[in-house]
Amino acid sequence: MKIFKTCILATLVGLGGCGGDTQTVKTTTEPTPEQPAELPAPPPFNPTDAENIALVPSPVETEKALVAAGIDTRLSSLIPDRTLDMDVADLDQAALRSGVVLADMLLTVKTAEKEELLAYLSKIRVGMKQLRGGKDIDATLRDMTERIRADSVSRGELLKEFDELSGAVIPELEFNGNDRVVPLIEAGSWVEGANLVSRAVKEKGDSTSADQLLKQPAVVDYFSRYVKKEGDRAPEAITKQLVESLDALHGLAKKTDPLTMEDIDTVILVTDNVLKLL
Repeated sequence: MKIFKTCILATLVGLGGCGGDTQTVKTTTEPTPEQPAELPAPPPFNPTDAENIALVPSPVETEKALVAAGIDTRLSSLIPDRTLDMDVADLDQAALRSGVVLADMLLTVKTAEKEELLAYLSKIRVGMKQLRGGKDIDATLRDMTERIRADSVSRGELLKEFDELSGAVIPELEFNGNDRVVPLIEAGSWVEGANLVSRAVKEKGDSTSADQLLKQPAVVDYFSRYVKKEGDRAPEAITKQLVESLDALHGLAKKTDPLTMEDIDTVILVTDNVLKLL
């Protein structure tokens, strides 16, 4: 009986008959369709990866887009009077505020008064020290300050240097091993930049240029993933406001129709709401 069962099993799996006088049983089986290979899981989201950092538009790109759109508003005139304490103990706040001030400096470098630029650099130096950016970045900012004070550098040269500062120098800093700092600096800069650009578009009264300047779904996705990944490390009220604001911006970025002036008002509103948290 045991031999019989073994023969049946062998036949069912297409191995032929068992030994002895039994005849070989030929079987025909339908070919098994190939199963698609299981795709590997995507790597964990790392906000400090170079490919993610590169998503955030540089000030040079933003400035070129503004010129191409015919927007000649002095962005410095749109920056509200506010006092941002850069020496704040909360490092998340210090990073976000540093990003906001960095955007103000970068986007107004060609039109801001000398004293305004010096004030921005002074605040960024305080922020970098608070975030433990290191001696090298402090020396770089001090050198920039001295050259601006001495009128020994052109605004065009400064724009390029500030662009490198935000796009390469600061993202490469280790900040004492705190990997939250760079994405938060970027977030502060991007929100402030979107706010100022939206205000400039509104002041011009023509939204036809807004798509090129504000429709950046990849950037919104980047920050949305970051908030979802790190949201439990921030107060619930702040996370909720960030998620709501990013959802609104994501919806506008995905629009197939051109942005309207009402959309511009929405961008101003939601970015204002985030900036008020600072």
